[in-house]
Amino acid sequence: MQHRLIWFRDDLRVTDNAAVSAALDCDPDTQISAVFLTADTEWASFGYGANRLYYTEQLLTNLSKNLASLGVSLTVIRLETYHDQVAWIRQFCATESVSDLYFNQEYQWNERLRDRHILENSGAITVHAFVDRVLLQPSTVLTGDERFYSVFSPFKRRWLSIYQNQGVRPFTLPNRPRAAVPPGQWLSLCDRPDSDLSQFPMTEEDAKLTLEDFVTHRLGQYDRARNQPDVLGTSRLSGALARGLLSPRQCIQAAEDLVQRPIWEFPDNAFSWINELIWRDFYQHLLVGFPRLSKNRAFRPETEALIWRNIPAEIDAWKAGRTGIPIVDAGMRELRATGWMHNRVRMIVAQFLTKNLLCDWRIGEAHFMQYLVDSDLGANNGGWQWSASTGTDAAPYFRVFNPVSQSEAHDPQANYISHWIPELLKMPVKKRHAPWSGSIPQGYTAPIVDLKSSRQRAIDAFKDLKS
Repeated sequence: MQHRLIWFRDDLRVTDNAAVSAALDCDPDTQISAVFLTADTEWASFGYGANRLYYTEQLLTNLSKNLASLGVSLTVIRLETYHDQVAWIRQFCATESVSDLYFNQEYQWNERLRDRHILENSGAITVHAFVDRVLLQPSTVLTGDERFYSVFSPFKRRWLSIYQNQGVRPFTLPNRPRAAVPPGQWLSLCDRPDSDLSQFPMTEEDAKLTLEDFVTHRLGQYDRARNQPDVLGTSRLSGALARGLLSPRQCIQAAEDLVQRPIWEFPDNAFSWINELIWRDFYQHLLVGFPRLSKNRAFRPETEALIWRNIPAEIDAWKAGRTGIPIVDAGMRELRATGWMHNRVRMIVAQFLTKNLLCDWRIGEAHFMQYLVDSDLGANNGGWQWSASTGTDAAPYFRVFNPVSQSEAHDPQANYISHWIPELLKMPVKKRHAPWSGSIPQGYTAPIVDLKSSRQRAIDAFKDLKS
């Protein structure tokens, strides 16, 4: 009898899941197993924090219930390395007479090596590997001379032309009922998060409702509201997308259903959100095209020679939200408290660390990886290297965000600042962006660095690098 095994990774849902839909497309009597494998030692070396692991644990619980209703039991196995994963898959398939293995592709270097080993040493097992995490498979959006794009704008134009001709629709579950089974049980990956993760959807149904609420009420204002950290202007779906509780196909389908036209005909205000989904694909393409990004290296090799200051006391102040720069401190406190940070603020705090404090971007990347529920190597690395001017399509080294100007522009009433820094509540609103312009309230700190001179220091460091 045929025995199929579904191997889950960051695709923790049954709806619109390429591997799940294919595996369930069979006679109801076919034996189907499902497994999620950890790689605890390697994940620790990657910096995966308690927030990510706890969130994954909650999604696995939901996934197990949904699979059980479809007649599939989920097993969660704690392992140490990707090598252990390969060995476990091989042993399980041999002892349980697995005929077909189903999984969705991943694009980080270690994961690709693991999957290549599986594919090249599958023996009698038929391996089915699917494109699920992205809208267009990495290595399919290339330049005219078959190179990977390193700049987003031409990538987007090419991506749209391919997508328009190819199209991608959500996968449907086969209508072949199977007898329900009890949900699986396992030793918890993480019993407690470091932050309050209550704002993140924990079930497929919650993710769908969050998506529907966004496209119905906020998609049309996304281009304007997305940069305002004091309002709910973004989708808040990054965690669900990163861990695979929701697919990018579902996102596009929901938006097209509302706008009643294909994405390439969207008005600019709505397309600005689709743009973010294309950025997700861009970052995954970069991981495949430039493997050094998975190896803790700068995209621009010449920037490896940059001499970072890396002052421990300043790094600690940045991490704790005690730099004396309100918009920076608000963002860092939001991160610790919620496991998430508004995207505009992510850019501000990243440029402050890498430019004003002249600290290695890898320090910030690791801190984000530790706390972010939506931590993803492609997006996290891409964002940090953009801010540090070491990456692809990066901010020019001489264009350094002024955090005060950014704060005044995007949080004009200081609502975001006031929420996360109550020490400033007795100050006039306009002075909360730069409290040192008045009398700094007791309990808050003076700036740990002068913005003007530190900006020039960073520019000089990059200028010296070029010469």
